[in-house]
Amino acid sequence: MSAPPSPTLSDSELLDSLDEAGFDLASDRERRIEALQREIKQVRDLKESDNGRVITFNDEKSLIERMSKERYCLLHFFHNDFSRCKIMDQKLSDLAPSHPHTLFLRASVSDVPFLVTKMAVQVLPCVICFVDGRAVDRLIGFEELGDSDHFTSKVLEFRLKQSGVLPSDLSLASNLSSTLVPTRKDEDDQSDDEDRRRGGRSRKGKVGIRNGLFNGGDDDDY
Repeated sequence: MSAPPSPTLSDSELLDSLDEAGFDLASDRERRIEALQREIKQVRDLKESDNGRVITFNDEKSLIERMSKERYCLLHFFHNDFSRCKIMDQKLSDLAPSHPHTLFLRASVSDVPFLVTKMAVQVLPCVICFVDGRAVDRLIGFEELGDSDHFTSKVLEFRLKQSGVLPSDLSLASNLSSTLVPTRKDEDDQSDDEDRRRGGRSRKGKVGIRNGLFNGGDDDDY
């Protein structure tokens, strides 16, 4: 014997039950439209801004002011005569359109002498990542990219994401506390402590090919 059919509600009965529960279809629809309009405006604003492409700054003061206003940005220090800087420029240009919430900047070392000194830039190419105006990470040369001129944009993207400057989930990245994730500096400090306990020398200060950091690589001392 088959089971009796389960009771169903007609459309009118369903609407009546929603009304009784205090559900306002018109208000819900209006909220959804407003949320969609905000998202569309955000996308339009990003397209009209400098985000989505690599911006070159020739004036140091303007560059510093712009960086201080950005939540996520990265700065490529380059030299026109260095071939690896040109490769880095191309890879960053490939990535920029896919990361509209991050501002991609570049500056010639000859135009920003104060920043070069302040950030201790000694090897090029050098990409420094900033979150809320604070330098959180740096990529020096191509050693972490396979020490080859033929690395892919995906490899560079993966490396930059480790610093938090390319948030894949903006809401999560906005709430992420730096105290919960060890920084590269923390890891370096721990390694230095281990070196000292073993009677070895600290690895800090090795920033160029002259002292063997890149083992004869093609990155350029500046």
